[in-house]
Amino acid sequence: MSIEQTNQLILLILNSVLMTLLSAALLGGAWLRQNMLSQQLSQVQRRYQQMTHRPAIGTAEAQPILEKAQLRANLKRMRDQRQRLRNQYLWSHLGMLTLHIALLIFGVSLFALALRSLLSFDGLISAALFLFTLGSAGLLAGAGCILIDLVQGNSGGDSLGQSLGKVIAQFARWWQRRKSVPLIEPVGESR
Repeated sequence: MSIEQTNQLILLILNSVLMTLLSAALLGGAWLRQNMLSQQLSQVQRRYQQMTHRPAIGTAEAQPILEKAQLRANLKRMRDQRQRLRNQYLWSHLGMLTLHIALLIFGVSLFALALRSLLSFDGLISAALFLFTLGSAGLLAGAGCILIDLVQGNSGGDSLGQSLGKVIAQFARWWQRRKSVPLIEPVGESR
């Protein structure tokens, strides 16, 4: 292999590594977002069930009409919020699946380039470039799904900054919990 071919192979490997890292970072953000949506959805479902299964005080005739109308309005608002969260969760889930596939494709592309550095078979470079293009399309599609999820959250009254702030806060809580659990038990201490 000539110096120019080696240089090009190193650049191709570097591009694949960078795209793998980018898709892994986006996948981590999508995972945090999906966990947050799952928590919100379970809270809304719990509140909805509490509202629908609350015990009636007296008979139906004894409840004022205004209270029934307010309950119906609250239930409708809860159903709408639950449906919006389900749609967001669906888009987030689809984005995560797409980003998983893109990450896998970038890994296979990187493996093909690593094989090309060991074997003198030029077909591996063509296969790696095809996989790189396919992975890039998957990365864009996954990012698009995540953006659709964020836009739907934005239409529900959350600003994009609030949504990203919630994701960052959840990541910070996860990081603090992770740091507070010792990975290795200190020497000399036993349970």
